[in-house]
Amino acid sequence: MEQRIELAPNCSLSAAGARLFFGSVCAFSLMFALIFVVQGLWPVLPFWGLEMLVLGLALQASMRRRRYTQTVLITESSVSLVIRSRHGEAKQEFARHWARVRLRTPRTGRHPSRLMIESQGHAIEVGSFLTEEDRCLLATRLRTMVGGMSESPPLERDRTQGDRLR
Repeated sequence: MEQRIELAPNCSLSAAGARLFFGSVCAFSLMFALIFVVQGLWPVLPFWGLEMLVLGLALQASMRRRRYTQTVLITESSVSLVIRSRHGEAKQEFARHWARVRLRTPRTGRHPSRLMIESQGHAIEVGSFLTEEDRCLLATRLRTMVGGMSESPPLERDRTQGDRLR
């Protein structure tokens, strides 16, 4: 028996929606830029171009983030995390009996907490893209499923199997 939790960032904008958004912002702001150019304020045009370039790069970076996912797989003997990104796939596996789930609080209030799965001196962060509330809920859920060091609670088949958290 195994439990699987799929984690993915909340990227609700589709590729077609991103193109439509970018095109409409470019067209709308170009109208205003051309009004100033007609009045003789031609330096507005290079700044408009620079602004649209920055917007396009930010949108592209946001769209790339959609491919980033994490899968936590908990079996009777192991806890594994599979991370998929634009760089490929990486897998980290821990013995469940020695694994521990820790939610590390930040040193200052400006930084988010970090959810870690640790075992025998190795640690990996889970759900860094989640909201603080979702990260705390995931920590509670993982603690229940993984248990503490030297304990492995039985895995129960329930509604959480195969859940997807966004």
